Amino acid sequence: MHKKLAHPLLLALMMVCADRALAEDAPPEPVRVQLSAVQQTTLSSGIAARINTLTVKEGDRVKQGATLLSFDCTMLKEKLNYASANEQAARKKLAVANRLDRLNSISVSDVEQARSAVSMAQAESGVNRAMLDRCVLKAPFSGRVTETLVRNWETVPEGKPLLTLYDDSAFELEMIVPSRWLRWLKAGTPFTVALDETGESYPAKIVRLSSAVDPVSQSVKVFGRIEEKGDGLLLPGMSGAAQFSLPAASGTAAE
Repeated sequence: MHKKLAHPLLLALMMVCADRALAEDAPPEPVRVQLSAVQQTTLSSGIAARINTLTVKEGDRVKQGATLLSFDCTMLKEKLNYASANEQAARKKLAVANRLDRLNSISVSDVEQARSAVSMAQAESGVNRAMLDRCVLKAPFSGRVTETLVRNWETVPEGKPLLTLYDDSAFELEMIVPSRWLRWLKAGTPFTVALDETGESYPAKIVRLSSAVDPVSQSVKVFGRIEEKGDGLLLPGMSGAAQFSLPAASGTAAE
């Protein structure tokens, strides 16, 4: 007697399940990654003025607090001197008003006006002092200059982008992975990244995951961080491949 053959649909389903199980147990395929600085910024002008000195060039390494650029602020200095003189004169008038008030020789409103004049003069001096502080542009953090967007003696308006800077002490890796990896991929998961430009491999780990999955491509964006500085060889824009290993318990958990 011949054995009864299984239904063709059942056989097909069994084959699909077997293929899926093999795929889930196999090591994940490498994914492309791009390198970017964790901290980077474009510095802009806080005043409208002429550039006196641009002390850095593209590619220069700078320390936090170092002077990057200075403006010609002769007019702002004169405005501060004028405001300071007004403040001094207002204080003298207030001192006279207070003496007259003790002698009952001045009205209350005149005394209040003298006090208000001092407050207004103080505010004007403060504004001019704050504007004068913007005459020197300092590095907000240590790093490297990516690009300079202005030149010496150029007159720039307020808000004009001046230069870009990035922190070269910490880099972030951005990649897009299949959403099914979320079953085992999480913050802290280690992996290895091989960068095309350096030809070297670096240990890294996942630091955060995107809060949404792309339903069309069934993928999710994740971010990692290289755990070493790379001796100055790492640059923003570099790319490579990230290789993951399935955790030992992931196959059991997936079942």
